[in-house]
Amino acid sequence: MEHKIIILGGGISGLSLAWRLSSKGLKVHVLESESEVGGLAGTLRKDGYCMDIGPHSFFSDDSEIVDTVLELFDNKLIPKPREVKFLYQDRYLDYPLSANSVLFQMGFWSGVLAGLSFMKSRIMPKKRSSAIGEEETVEDWAIENFGEHLYRTFFKPYTEQFWKMPCSELSSRTIPTHTRMSFLNTLRLLLLKPIGKKGSSLIEREMLPTFYPDTGFAEIAERVTDAARDAGTRIQINSSAAAVEELPNGRVRVRYECEGELKEIEGSHVVSTIPLNQFVKILSPAAPPEVQASAKRLDYRSLIALGMVTEKQNILNCGYIYVLDRPYNRISDMNEFSPATSPEGDNILMLEIPCLRDSVVWSASKEELFDMCIGSLAKDGFLAPGDVKRLLIVKAPYAYPIYRKDYAQNLNKLLDHINGRKGISTLGRAGEFIYMDIDKCMRKAFDFADLLIEDQTGYGAI
Repeated sequence: MEHKIIILGGGISGLSLAWRLSSKGLKVHVLESESEVGGLAGTLRKDGYCMDIGPHSFFSDDSEIVDTVLELFDNKLIPKPREVKFLYQDRYLDYPLSANSVLFQMGFWSGVLAGLSFMKSRIMPKKRSSAIGEEETVEDWAIENFGEHLYRTFFKPYTEQFWKMPCSELSSRTIPTHTRMSFLNTLRLLLLKPIGKKGSSLIEREMLPTFYPDTGFAEIAERVTDAARDAGTRIQINSSAAAVEELPNGRVRVRYECEGELKEIEGSHVVSTIPLNQFVKILSPAAPPEVQASAKRLDYRSLIALGMVTEKQNILNCGYIYVLDRPYNRISDMNEFSPATSPEGDNILMLEIPCLRDSVVWSASKEELFDMCIGSLAKDGFLAPGDVKRLLIVKAPYAYPIYRKDYAQNLNKLLDHINGRKGISTLGRAGEFIYMDIDKCMRKAFDFADLLIEDQTGYGAI
C-alpha cells in the first residue's frame, strides 16, 4: 500500500516537513489555499516592489537549522545588523533596553519610579486580579514581575493595543511564548533571569547574527519549496481543503477545492498546518459538540501590512520601530533590510496594523487605512501625505494565536481529540496554536518528519 503523506498548508512548517519526508523517499502532496507558498513567511511582490508580512529576518541558536538555510543560498547570505528602536513619548529608546536607557532615555524620574515600583512588587506583592485556581493573567504576571509603574507605562497600553483585548483577559502564557513581536521581552531581559534551562536566553537569542535574502524573506520558503519539489514533493496552489475523512481501511481522504472544482486525494497520513480552529471544522466524522465549542473559543489576532511607496530614504535610521498610541504598532523601512526590495530610487515604509477579523479596520481598504495612519506618520516626521506614491497591502487573518485565560483547556481538548484519530496530525504555528519563529517551525517540522518516517516505514509509531 502506498504511503502518501498529505500536508495541508504551504507555509514554512508544511514545506519543511514535505522537504524532509520527500528526501527520505516518501510520497508527499502539499495543498496550499493561496496562489503563493510561504504563509506568514511570504513576500508580496508587485511591479518590482517586495514587501514582507512584517519585518522578518532569519536567526537561530540551532546550528543545524542555520547551516540548512545557508546551504539553500549556497552560503552567500551575509549576516546583517538588526537595528530596532522604541518610540516612547517622543523619545527613542535603544533595543535591547539597558539600565541606562530605562533611567535616562525614558526620563530619570520615570526610571526611578520604575525601580521603586519594582522593589515594591518584590516586597509587597499585589493581590492577583484572577481568582484562585484560574489561569494567571498578563496583568497579574506583569505587575508581579515589573511593578505597577512599568505595567501601566509599557505592558498595559502596548499589549492591549496589540491584542485588542484587556490584559486581565489574556493568559500570562502569552509572554513566554511571544519572544519577539513586541518590546515586552526587552523589559524582561532587563529585570529577569533567562527562562528555562535549555537553549539560549532571550537576550542571547536577540543578539544572534541575522540574515535577510535580497528580494524578500519569502526567498527562504521559495528555496525550501524548490528543494522539496526536487526531492519529489507535489505542491498544489489555490487548493483549499474542504473535508478530511477517516476511511474504514485506515487511510485518510482529503476533499479540496481547486479552481472551482471539488477534487479528492487519498493517503496514509494527513498533517494539517492550517489554523487549528478551522481544521476541526472539516473533520469527518465531525468532532463532538464539546470539541467544536472549544474550537470556537480559540482564535487568532489578524494583521494588516500596509506599504507606503516613497522616494524618501533612511526614514527610520534603523530597521523598524515599535510605537504606542498609533493605529499601527510597528513601522519598518524595507530598504534597511535590502535595497533590492524596491526599484532604484524608491523605498517602502511598512506599517503593521493589528486588528480582529470582525473589526472595521480589517474590512477597510488600503486608501482608508492610509487616511487612518498618515496623520501620525506626519506628526512623527516620517512621511507626509505628498511623499507617498502608491500603496501596497497584505492581510493575514490568522497571524497570532490569542491566549485567552481559558485557552489551555480548550486547546488541550482539541489536540486530544485530533491525536485520538488515526492518520491525522497537526503541526506548526497555526496548526498547533503556538507562536514560533521560522527556525523553530523548521526544527519541529524536521523532528516530526523523522517520527513520521519511522511510523510509515514500520520502525516505530507516533
